[in-house]
Amino acid sequence: MKPRPETPKGEQTRRKIIESAIKLAAKHGFAEASFQMIADDIGLSQSAVMYHFRDKNALFAEMVQAIIRHNHELVAGMADIKDGAGERLLKHCLGNVAWALRYRRQDAQVLILLYYLAGRGGTFSELFTGMIARGRERILGHLLAGVREGAFRLKCKPEALAETLQDSLFGAMLYAASAPEGSVTKEGMEAKWRAYLAALTGWKP
Repeated sequence: MKPRPETPKGEQTRRKIIESAIKLAAKHGFAEASFQMIADDIGLSQSAVMYHFRDKNALFAEMVQAIIRHNHELVAGMADIKDGAGERLLKHCLGNVAWALRYRRQDAQVLILLYYLAGRGGTFSELFTGMIARGRERILGHLLAGVREGAFRLKCKPEALAETLQDSLFGAMLYAASAPEGSVTKEGMEAKWRAYLAALTGWKP
């Protein structure tokens, strides 16, 4: 069955539903964030919410995509056309951790939930695998650009290093989203990632 085409008003309603679901899932947990609770939050009927999302799995998939877009917008906004490959890769890593810190009470909580649910397999595992794969692709792009620019001297295949960096970055994001307040500072985070990237890529900041 093909999804119904959305009107501009319908798209606006979908966005409100997704934003509400992210907020409520972060506060109460996804299992407790019912369609009725979402409907009450934004002033709709439960049937209106279910018109746009056939079930909670479909809604969760859209929540994850919205969070990923939000993350990419924040990270991309840190880029500067004057940056070399090393600075671009550094900003990619710092931007992702900064996003997890800034939105630790909302978006990042859904990211942690996805990590947990991925262990159950099925749709959640596919969502998580796809998200990680896209992250690796972005890091790989930075690494290949660094090699072309002469900024990086890699000791292993770029694909393997991209996987290592993505795993480290995701771990740092989870920590930033769940660690005690104030335990992650901007200065300490930048110093650690500069040293880490220099050690792995041969980059000289």
